[in-house]
Amino acid sequence: MNLPRRWIGHLTGLAMWLGLAGLLGFWLGSVSWGLVVALALYVVYTLRNFFLLDRILFGAGHVPLFETRGLWAEIVARADRVKARSRNRKKRYHRLLREVRESTGAISDAGIILNADSEIVWFNPAATRLLGLDPARDIGNRIDNLLRHPDFVSYLASPGESSIIVPSPHVESGTLQVQVIPYGQEQRLAIVRDITHEAKLERTRRDFVANASHELRSPLTVITGYLDTLIEDEELPESWQVPISEMLRQSQRMTQILRDLIELTRLESTDAHAPLDFVDVSEMLRGMVREFDERKRRPAITLHLETDAAIFGSESELHSIFHNLISNAVRFTPEDGKVDVYWRVEAASAVFDVVDTGIGVPAELVPRLTERFYRVDAGRSRASGGTGLGLAIVKYALQRHGSALEIESEEGKGSRFSCRFGQNRVAVRHGARPSVV
Repeated sequence: MNLPRRWIGHLTGLAMWLGLAGLLGFWLGSVSWGLVVALALYVVYTLRNFFLLDRILFGAGHVPLFETRGLWAEIVARADRVKARSRNRKKRYHRLLREVRESTGAISDAGIILNADSEIVWFNPAATRLLGLDPARDIGNRIDNLLRHPDFVSYLASPGESSIIVPSPHVESGTLQVQVIPYGQEQRLAIVRDITHEAKLERTRRDFVANASHELRSPLTVITGYLDTLIEDEELPESWQVPISEMLRQSQRMTQILRDLIELTRLESTDAHAPLDFVDVSEMLRGMVREFDERKRRPAITLHLETDAAIFGSESELHSIFHNLISNAVRFTPEDGKVDVYWRVEAASAVFDVVDTGIGVPAELVPRLTERFYRVDAGRSRASGGTGLGLAIVKYALQRHGSALEIESEEGKGSRFSCRFGQNRVAVRHGARPSVV
């Protein structure tokens, strides 16, 4: 092992000191006592330097380097530099912490740090404004003891990547959006945003759509009735037949749009789950396929009943779900194509699939298909009688049944629309034989 030069110099000096003490002891007649006195002086010198080092490391004063010599001078100087760097680092950390606190204090959203037990570790000033939290009272308390909404308690157990909307516990008629994000070692950050204004705007929009739809339905019914009467009048001039027919078609289309808007508004404004009425899905699907079979221009439709399982839900909403998905596939599939409708049981869940060989859509547009009035091909959708609301209705109706719409599509090859109903809504009747209609 190669010793540093400073240690070599220090050990050389110590050897010379002991050698000199030995010679002096020999001259005085006792080498041992000479060495003992020399070692004692060396210990005193070392203890003094340890004291100076301790003052630098733990004291408040600064020790001038001229008070030490050699190796100890370098050790003391290095300790002094380490302490200075630590002092500067601590200042930077305090400045950074102050800036973080100032920046989080300026954020309008509440930020709450939770530990693994969902206990509050820290929160910014916005949490006091939005949730009424008090640092002296609420630090260390579980957040679900302060925000006790049942939906939030369930969400806190497994937050995932989504957020949840709950009423404000601190502001009357307020609405909050809460998202819990895991980070670090078993820590979580709860971000709470006040969306009261957005929620009021959304309610206003829904109310306007509902009221406008109801108000327009009556005059449209009158207009459609008169147009229907005119088109059947044998004395109607031939030059009027085409315009009257077009007006009748457009009024019927507008009536259908209003019906869909009213239904969509009802589904959006209803937070409760669908009722648990017994619905015979197999019989419902047979009737739908017969209805589509009666149309003159359509692709081939095949119904695959692999189970006769029933669903506990809303019969009208389930009819709307299945009919919209089949109708959507029929509209966008050419006459030489085909549409396959499946009803099956998979892992104690009931699965409804509609597979077509239609035009398909690009993968990047799939997430937008359930938006209201969104059309990939607007001209073709209008020509085929679509309102652009069918898949939006399906989305919200499925949510009321604890399900969701899954879409797979490839442009030019076709699409698959699937929905899965959980075990709590499925009534399986054993002994049924698969059939193809």
